Amino acid sequence: MRNLLLALIPAALLWFAVKPIYGRFLLAGGETVVRVTESPRVTRLLPREGDAAYIERRDLPPTRRLVHAFQVTDIHFHTILTAALFLATPWISARRRFGNLAWALLATCLFDILLLFFLVKSTYATGLGAWSLEHYGPIARNVYGLSKHLLDLPFKLGLPFALWAAFYLGELPFAGPIATEKKAEKKG
Repeated sequence: MRNLLLALIPAALLWFAVKPIYGRFLLAGGETVVRVTESPRVTRLLPREGDAAYIERRDLPPTRRLVHAFQVTDIHFHTILTAALFLATPWISARRRFGNLAWALLATCLFDILLLFFLVKSTYATGLGAWSLEHYGPIARNVYGLSKHLLDLPFKLGLPFALWAAFYLGELPFAGPIATEKKAEKKG
């Protein structure tokens, strides 16, 4: 626990340093993925001041084109916890920790782009009133809305722990009574 608290400081500092670049990368990646699924390609994800961004739909009248504003940091803040968990694992060599962290950050990046995709689709399917009802059926509205909700809350917050567990759960050093009991079971 102490290592995790100490690792949060460099993880947060690194996140603050790269978040403007990473935020723009996510917007470009999310826009690309959304545009692959639409015809004609009308969606743009526009960065604004600070960490704000807008979803723009170019086929709508100019007064309604900016359909949703959001904070890009809300999508990727969980990266701090991912980095801290991987940096705080004491029994793994530093080289292996950084290698595993690189893979975990790649998975996190893909997850963040997927979350951004569902944020846009959920906005289109459920957030534009009559336009949404006209262009999306009830199944699509429910699928996009539920997917965005699940990815945005429980999965985003659980992802750092799931990635850490995928790399290290089988290597946890057991000590004390648990290890002694397991050794006794193997002998007996």
